[in-house]
Amino acid sequence: MTDRQGIGIVRSGPDLVKYTTAALVHQRSRATDIHHVTSSPPPVSLQPRSWSWTRTLLILAIAAITTRCATAPRPSPQPPVRPPSDTLTLRVEVADGDDRRIQTIRLEDYVRGTVPAEMPLAEPDAAVAERLARLQAILARTYALAHRGRHAHQGFDLCATTHCQVYRPPDRQPAAVARLVAAAVDRTRGLIISDGNGPIQALFHADCGGHTSSASAVWGGSAPAYLAGVRDSFCLTTPRDDWRLALDRDHLRRILNTTSDTAVGRHLDQIAVLTRDPAGRATRVSVTGEKHVVVRGERLRAVINRQLGPRAFRSARFSVEQQADRVLFSGQGFGHGVGLCQTGAIVQARHGESVAAILAHYYPGTWLAPHPAAAVQPATVERRHRPRLTRR
Repeated sequence: MTDRQGIGIVRSGPDLVKYTTAALVHQRSRATDIHHVTSSPPPVSLQPRSWSWTRTLLILAIAAITTRCATAPRPSPQPPVRPPSDTLTLRVEVADGDDRRIQTIRLEDYVRGTVPAEMPLAEPDAAVAERLARLQAILARTYALAHRGRHAHQGFDLCATTHCQVYRPPDRQPAAVARLVAAAVDRTRGLIISDGNGPIQALFHADCGGHTSSASAVWGGSAPAYLAGVRDSFCLTTPRDDWRLALDRDHLRRILNTTSDTAVGRHLDQIAVLTRDPAGRATRVSVTGEKHVVVRGERLRAVINRQLGPRAFRSARFSVEQQADRVLFSGQGFGHGVGLCQTGAIVQARHGESVAAILAHYYPGTWLAPHPAAAVQPATVERRHRPRLTRR
């Protein structure tokens, strides 16, 4: 007789020895087939007169064999996992002439379209151009991940203008630029700037004029320590990007009246800087007319640029000259002045500074790290260290 598992039912007499031995051989061969066992256990000596001892040995042997089969199954192969960067996407509002449409773009493709639109790469030294492309790729990726959903109330993540980051489809880039950018993005794939809490607010601007500013000073409120502002002697080594803007007094009054927080009413009498931050940017500006208001220098710049374009009033590092029928603004730098200064970064890259060192200068207390939602290529492993390291 056998039970449902094919295990011999013990009988009696000399037939027991033959039967139990055959059963053990059968079980041993099954174990060998499953587990590739090359050595067999020592032979069991069965004495016809010791029926209880024989039963005990048989039961122990069978239990050992079946337990081994039950507790050591072959692991089933796991399905391959696609790298997260293959699936991570951004919804970007892209302008196509006068038409604006929302496109779903993979993260790394978005970075490829942003790098040459934000960083000048026409360097005579190919090594410098490659270093700047890698720098901007890390900035673009970090900024995009930190600000994903910035336009969620409008149904997309990021716009393609200086309000977020400038984006142009990679297929519109010259072939040489496209190759340079693609290599830089691939080499830095998945790398972000981190302070231990995910991607930082990787703000950057064109020209700080010699000193970056605290985000608190520029916009108010609290700001992370890595956006406290630093002196930038590298930026000062280049020809100054000084600027001037002259506006008829009545034209300026109409511009100020387009928003409630700068509106002065039917006449404009005076504009004066009340306070400045350590970098020299105007933090509080008095605007006097029929009404009197006090606004931040960056807010005044934003209101004027909304009407005249982003290159009109270039920075909050400005002075004001009152004239009879017009107001003259003059200043240094280009952009809000917070975070990384691209002019200073370009000078550092030309001097041979590494990408990590440049980022360390502008974002103290941060480091490069792989983002958990993006795959990192082996070529970037050596950059996973922790040196104490919007736009315009």
